[in-house]
Formats: sequence, structure tokens, C-alpha cells
Amino acid sequence: MLIKWTLLIFAVMSLGLVVLSKVLTFFNPPRPGRPRPPVLCRIDRMLRWTVLIPAAVGLVVLAVTLWLAA
Repeated sequence: MLIKWTLLIFAVMSLGLVVLSKVLTFFNPPRPGRPRPPVLCRIDRMLRWTVLIPAAVGLVVLAVTLWLAA
């Protein structure tokens, strides 16, 4: 039961970061030759660590599980 709620909260927070990055990009589009705003860089870094890294770990766990089951 606790794992289900943990995964649900993780999914909601990850989706929130995706929406927040899209909203910030929409209201503050990048201009040629200028660096991105620090807030947007921070959000992208958080998004990478909360979505891409756990997804990669999950795929590795799935691959190991399928390999051991064969």
C-alpha cells in the first residue's frame, strides 16, 4: 500500500515538473545568443533527475528480471 502511494506521489510530482518547465518555456522563450534563465535550467536538471534516471533504473531492473526468468 505504501509503495503504491509513493509511486503515485512520484508520478504526480514528475508531471508537475514537466508542466512547470513547459509553462516557463512558453512565457520566457529562449532568445538567440542569450543564455537560458537559471530557473529553467534548474527545473530541467530536476526533471532529468526525477524522470529520466529513475526510468533508466526501472528499465535495468526489468531487463535483469527478464534475464533471470529466462
